[in-house]
Amino acid sequence: MDVANIKVSLSEVIGSVGDKMKDSLSFLKDLKDAGTDKISTLVNDVLGLAPVIEGTGFEMSDISVDIGIPPGISIAFIKEKDVDSETIDQILEENKDKDMLRIIVRSLQKADAVQKGMNLSHYKFRGLTLKLGLPPDMSLTFVKQ
Repeated sequence: MDVANIKVSLSEVIGSVGDKMKDSLSFLKDLKDAGTDKISTLVNDVLGLAPVIEGTGFEMSDISVDIGIPPGISIAFIKEKDVDSETIDQILEENKDKDMLRIIVRSLQKADAVQKGMNLSHYKFRGLTLKLGLPPDMSLTFVKQ
């Protein structure tokens, strides 16, 4: 194989790699754009649930949006008061068509039950951060008394 053929073959390979890179970047951009639209809808849906969630004893304090692959949102909640389970069940029943509300409220109840089982003598449960994404995640926050 002479030098001219090597140059042509090398140019073809570089062109092919360049095309594949452009295709991959285009695919990632399309995925990111679709994810951004979905995350925007999710944030608006969650913000619309804030007044209902307050009825469960938790107040939404912060929302953090992760723009990436995969996208996600983290919501910080502050525990304001204890609310009996009957009241929470009634709130869920009145809003049974809102799946996101059910997920958030059940997560809040689970976190509250876990923290009540902990004996942290000099710390008080303040709230939690719930990440809606892949994988979902929850972290509890305690403050020194």
